[in-house]
Amino acid sequence: TAPPPPFIPPPRIQMPPPPNPPMRHVSHEVPKEPTPPATRTNPAPPGPEVPDTSAGSVPMNNVQPVYPPEMEDDNVEGRVTLVCDVETTGKTSNCSVQSVSGGQAFARSALDYVHRAQYQPAVRNGQPVKELHKVYVIRFRLDN
Repeated sequence: TAPPPPFIPPPRIQMPPPPNPPMRHVSHEVPKEPTPPATRTNPAPPGPEVPDTSAGSVPMNNVQPVYPPEMEDDNVEGRVTLVCDVETTGKTSNCSVQSVSGGQAFARSALDYVHRAQYQPAVRNGQPVKELHKVYVIRFRLDN
């Protein structure tokens, strides 16, 4: 039998040292107060009034969207984004579909839903007011 080969140590690999972390300078000074903008002689006109509260997002009359049967049979889910005006009575008007995913049957069902729904109207100075361009997102999900 042959004797085992002599032990030869592995070569040493030279590795550069890791880089030093960047220095972070911390200031203990209090930031200066921003200088106020120069006042104008002609002030800007006031913007549109902001209502005290915005129209509700959940119908007060417990109306639920109807899942389109053809979409339910095909196991299709959808999402519809609508923009409506909410009248002082809480009814919607001037509704339009902004986006729809899943199919046009969802858009028809969502439009029918918001037309049947009655919401809490927006309030300004304690009085109901018409709110323009209220966004509603209706999701159609299958419960598995």
